[in-house]
Amino acid sequence: MSESIEYDTISLLQELLEAERAGARLALDTMKEATDEKQLMLLNEIHIGEAESCRRIRDCIKYLGGEPSLVVGEFYVKAMSIDDIVERLFFIDRGQRWVIKKLIRNLELIPSTFVKKELEYVLRIHILNSEAFNLKYT
Repeated sequence: MSESIEYDTISLLQELLEAERAGARLALDTMKEATDEKQLMLLNEIHIGEAESCRRIRDCIKYLGGEPSLVVGEFYVKAMSIDDIVERLFFIDRGQRWVIKKLIRNLELIPSTFVKKELEYVLRIHILNSEAFNLKYT
């Protein structure tokens, strides 16, 4: 594998990891503010998915010889500035769809079979979370 492809893949993975970490923290902190069971269940599903995605992406970065970022993405601050929980949930779903688009756009460019399989799993998590949101709120 060429060094530039590894670097580009690690850069993509770092960006995704920071976004996933923001999503996991956001779901957890929003659960503390949730007012009904439907919100709590959805946020718990999202949190579990984001935490699993973080783990898989961290593993991919390490597999490629990188050092996983410890940064929490800016998505967290933007989302937490939204006071209305339902509006925040819509914003969280926009984040889920951003990850879906990012992965679809980049999956075929990733040369590592291991990394590709892990990211395909992350993609499925985000599709399921977005579908769960849309079943409950649209």
